[in-house]
Amino acid sequence: MTSLPEHIAIIIEKQLKGLQDSTEMKVLDEWRAATAEHELFYQQVLKLWEESGAILQAPVFDAQQAWHKLDLALRHGKDETAPLTPTPQPRIRVMVRVLLAACLTGILFLAGWMFFSKKDTGLLHLQANGKANKQLSLPDGSMVVLREGAAISFPKTFSKKERAVTLTGDAYFDVQPDKDRPFRIQTLRANLEVIGTSFLVSSNKQYDRLVVSIGKVAFINREATEERHIVSASEAAVLDKNGFNKQEVTDSNYLSWQTGILQFDNTPIDRVAAELADHYNRYIQPDSLLLQRPELYAITARFEKQPLEQVLDELKLLVNIRYRKQQDTIILFKP
Repeated sequence: MTSLPEHIAIIIEKQLKGLQDSTEMKVLDEWRAATAEHELFYQQVLKLWEESGAILQAPVFDAQQAWHKLDLALRHGKDETAPLTPTPQPRIRVMVRVLLAACLTGILFLAGWMFFSKKDTGLLHLQANGKANKQLSLPDGSMVVLREGAAISFPKTFSKKERAVTLTGDAYFDVQPDKDRPFRIQTLRANLEVIGTSFLVSSNKQYDRLVVSIGKVAFINREATEERHIVSASEAAVLDKNGFNKQEVTDSNYLSWQTGILQFDNTPIDRVAAELADHYNRYIQPDSLLLQRPELYAITARFEKQPLEQVLDELKLLVNIRYRKQQDTIILFKP
């Protein structure tokens, strides 16, 4: 039975994420060439990765179907409350065959090492590292998509009284109904109690943000628990140092980190800049002259998986504005 050295596990993980360097690949190639058993083990790990999408993440739901459904609900003002049907996936049988053919101990070690660290508290901790979002299933069957850099903690088995998780970063939740066990999320500033099913949570040093796509969610300030706001479908709420602010949501741009699509319909330039900044994780802002009358430079356009420079060039053609880089900030201005 193959024993997988920890440094080889690290290199394989980095290769799967596209983060390896030439020196590490040389070490891996030498390990693979040492014995036929090493090479067979390596190929089986790749096969498992490719066929399962991501280890330990089955079952999955059809995310693309979900984004499309939410976009239609926002555009037409409908409350799409029908639950999302999981897409049938013949993954369990495939994974079992691969696991039986491979070195069970080594592959399970690699899977656990790459995604989870188990503490004495009985909690599982998962972070979406690398350059991709991570999709996972919680113990109750609820689905979560973590944006790159986000992290979530939850027990291996939920209690009989509640289903509690802790989140930092951005995540999209599709929660299984269970009237006897409320679903609760703790962020840096807030506690959220789920009354509905599908919503987005963003938690960072500046603010906590909740966007509800289906159902309702209670948004509670952890420092002032009497501040309890019910956020309904097509509404967003932000909690920052100035308190709560709630507003209507008219598009699905808050999901652009998952879909790659930004849609603007006569949107003022200040809001366009803010959504581009969030999507591309860059500092982008209009100059003071544009901010005096942002509605005069409204944008109607759709951008789908385009690089930022291409989007900025299209803005130049649409409303005759230019941009310049000032240290780490992109400034939009009128020539």
